[in-house]
Amino acid sequence: MGFYCGIDLHAKVSQVAVLDEEGKVLVNRQTPNRIDGILALLAPFAPRIHVAVESTFNWYWLVDGLQAAGCDVHLGHPLKLSWISKAKVKTDRRDAVCLAERLLKNDFPEAYIYPKATRPLRDLVRQRGRLVVARAREYAGIRIRLYREGILDHSRNSAKTITTEELDAMLRHPHVRPLVHQEQARIQLLCAQILQLEGAILAALAGEARYQRLRTLPGVGQALGAVILLETGEVTRFASARHYASYCRLIPGCAESAGKVKAGRGKKQGNAYLKAAYTQAATHAVRTDPKVRALYDRLQARHPGRGAVPIATNVIGHKLALAAYFILKEGTEYHEQLLFGN
Repeated sequence: MGFYCGIDLHAKVSQVAVLDEEGKVLVNRQTPNRIDGILALLAPFAPRIHVAVESTFNWYWLVDGLQAAGCDVHLGHPLKLSWISKAKVKTDRRDAVCLAERLLKNDFPEAYIYPKATRPLRDLVRQRGRLVVARAREYAGIRIRLYREGILDHSRNSAKTITTEELDAMLRHPHVRPLVHQEQARIQLLCAQILQLEGAILAALAGEARYQRLRTLPGVGQALGAVILLETGEVTRFASARHYASYCRLIPGCAESAGKVKAGRGKKQGNAYLKAAYTQAATHAVRTDPKVRALYDRLQARHPGRGAVPIATNVIGHKLALAAYFILKEGTEYHEQLLFGN
């Protein structure tokens, strides 16, 4: 006889419901978020218990603790569990029972449980990306301040190399200078933190053959290679290269009904980090690789209008994702024939 548990996870407390194979509720109790207390609550039903956990921002500790205790853990897919939040009657007790019932009926939408061993390294890569975005925002702040003062003879790249003395000479008002000085101080701090994270990431990936192979792709360097490798995780979880490209948000959705077709649905379903990585790689490859540039020009000519640039960039990003999939899955080297044909 097996038991089925649903855990509605919150920041400080969790609602735990346990059902038997007949669907009878045996336990439905709120408990503090301590793994020893939750395991004690589930102990009478171990080791034949299957646990469904709601995927929230803080699922790491709970899933890791349950797996270490030998529980059969299933992490819920947030998008496909949206029916919980749309229910007419929604309470923690009901949500926990619903999770257990879906698991009992073998109808539980599962998300990927990222391996515990490499999860901290992936979080380092994500944090580096956030810091890069924050630094770009500070550079943009300096440019906006120069424009407000009527100073137009600067570009996006030149604004990054302007010294404090040059800014003081251009911005003469005593109340404007401190703002720019603070922006420059934040840029220096962000640069130091980015370099620190990059050193830790590169040291961890130094002996990783898959990482080195990914870096042979056009437009993929140290930073983007790390994002692609760590955000992809175990590539065998994808049934095909097209499934992987869809997960990377590189395949547009489609809604068809009664002969009417609408494209572009579900653009934000998938991994935003991989979408950004392949888009940046495509943009960089267009600038540096002649064959990619030729393909880009042909795609633009094929799609005249305002959508030419994003369509062409997305197609190249899609091709890079397919190449990365086979590099990771089959352990092969990159061959440009696979990307461009003969």
